[in-house]
Amino acid sequence: MTQAMPVKYSAEEWEYFRKRFFNSMLNDTQVAALGQNVGVSWPFKGSDETPAKYIEFDFVELQSVPGLIGKKTRIKKLMDILRETLAFDDPFSDMVETVDAESAKDDAFERILAKLGIPSNYPAALIHFSPETEELLKAEGIETLIQTIQFAQNLARTVVIGGDLKSFLNGLAHTDMASIIKYLPYRRNERGLYLAEAVGLIARDLEEPVQLELLCQAGVALTDDEEGLRKRASQVAIDAALKTALGRFDALCIWFTEEAADLELICATSGSVERYFMSINEPRLERVAVTLARAKFGNTETEGRGLFGKISGLFGR
Repeated sequence: MTQAMPVKYSAEEWEYFRKRFFNSMLNDTQVAALGQNVGVSWPFKGSDETPAKYIEFDFVELQSVPGLIGKKTRIKKLMDILRETLAFDDPFSDMVETVDAESAKDDAFERILAKLGIPSNYPAALIHFSPETEELLKAEGIETLIQTIQFAQNLARTVVIGGDLKSFLNGLAHTDMASIIKYLPYRRNERGLYLAEAVGLIARDLEEPVQLELLCQAGVALTDDEEGLRKRASQVAIDAALKTALGRFDALCIWFTEEAADLELICATSGSVERYFMSINEPRLERVAVTLARAKFGNTETEGRGLFGKISGLFGR
């Protein structure tokens, strides 16, 4: 019986991988995760175990990298993972310019969104990107989630993208929950987007002194260091941040209409607002979200602690 010849890689092929991964959105993804996705195991794990760690070396230098010295099988595994990942990351291959290839990639992300129960028309303005990325999307007229994905894909064909756009697409491509919930209000172990998690993202985006102010107003005990940081913060800056946060809250209520009505009813009837935000699963962040919800919907004048009484102009939006 004739055995299949094993695949052997050359220095030229390694240079090809280096060039392609330099422009890949997956360059900072753990090799072990990439390997799992393509069915090839990788023995090392860690935040630094990414393609970026290895592609800085040429083929000769690669064989002297700790962990690969004298381990030709590991080098082959690494190159197998990179080869198979490139086939997934860039299905265009030899047909980059064809409409069929472009549709295939777009459809891949649409299938991922459908699998996760994430609406493709979710507003781009509600995705939690950096201010710079938000401005870029706004300037380009990007209005929805799927348009954001398509814009990032098109951008990656001509320039090396990085930052949150790269991280966002990478997380979606590999359905990495830790990455997805940084940008979208996705609930772990469930499908779809939720208002509670969306308010949690607003709370997370607040600078620490602003979060501490809200925790203080909600009666949460702060450490001495936290109290010092809170007191040193500019009241004007705190007020401005809170007005921006409540503006984003307003936009959420337009999208999450039914959930917003439920939350408003809970706040108006002295219901368990805390329970509503338990799915965030971070106690302090939950309290910040609760406080924002009460500022949005609650009767602050009847709060026992005079909620937000110390925050000037909060409701004069």
